[in-house]
Amino acid sequence: MRFRRPKRLEDLWEELRARMIAETSVWLTDALAHPERAVRIPTIMADSGRFPPSLSRAFWEPLLAE
Repeated sequence: MRFRRPKRLEDLWEELRARMIAETSVWLTDALAHPERAVRIPTIMADSGRFPPSLSRAFWEPLLAE
């Protein structure tokens, strides 16, 4: 068995950084190409009320079921 010298920490970071950038690029490209897949997050102004429980279920159930 040959001993392989471990990669330098800087090399590992550069590989991780490149992979994160590539994955983000693929995700953004797909999201921009298919806006119909976007998940709309309901909002409400602060101190103006609360969401009804039915809205919480309607929002979370499809997301958690995937």
